[in-house]
Amino acid sequence: VNSGFTKTDTLEIKTLNYSNSTADSSAIISIDYPHITGSMDSAIESKVNLFLEEEFKQSIAWFEEVQSDSAYFEEFISEMQYTFETGYQVEFNSRDFISIVMSHYQFTGGAHGNYFALGYNIQMKDGKILALKDIIKEDSFDLLVYECEQAILEKYEANTLMEAGLFEDEIELLDDQDFYITPGMLILQFDPYEIGPWVMGEVTAEIPFEKIKDILKENLPFPTN
Repeated sequence: VNSGFTKTDTLEIKTLNYSNSTADSSAIISIDYPHITGSMDSAIESKVNLFLEEEFKQSIAWFEEVQSDSAYFEEFISEMQYTFETGYQVEFNSRDFISIVMSHYQFTGGAHGNYFALGYNIQMKDGKILALKDIIKEDSFDLLVYECEQAILEKYEANTLMEAGLFEDEIELLDDQDFYITPGMLILQFDPYEIGPWVMGEVTAEIPFEKIKDILKENLPFPTN
């Protein structure tokens, strides 16, 4: 039965898993990574899937390094477990554009583990990974910084960034600043310890497109109204 809704406007993103552990389980690794199907172009789909798989599997090399250092382990065998865990969240999904956040946690001893997240913003017509400079007009980063600072002040109900708990009273945004897109919003993402102390965890600044519509580039692969 053709109901007229057979052609979906989103991609199917399924989860694949890679996991491994040492014989004595002193080190474990588990990676959930995305695999895209349902796009118009299978060559671009393959390119994007290969890219994501390589990105998500970077921690395998760290695991193997730990695994091969067995002499070190024998000393601490019951003391600790080395952990590498990677997962993801789909933040925006359409046939034209996807935004996926990878989150990675590793514990290799010390007071606390190491956590970081990375946004992958992918234009599906050519598989291009968009950077912030592909979305924001040139010479407009000052305005974006202002909106970023305002969003953080509002979130933490503070008058200054240092009062909010950050290290400095101003934020510097580089061309390669990490971000992701949700419907109607640009979200700038800062890892623990990047702009604030560990205890604050990850800091995000949620900026509605409405507030930055004058500095957004034209013809973006996602709706900005």
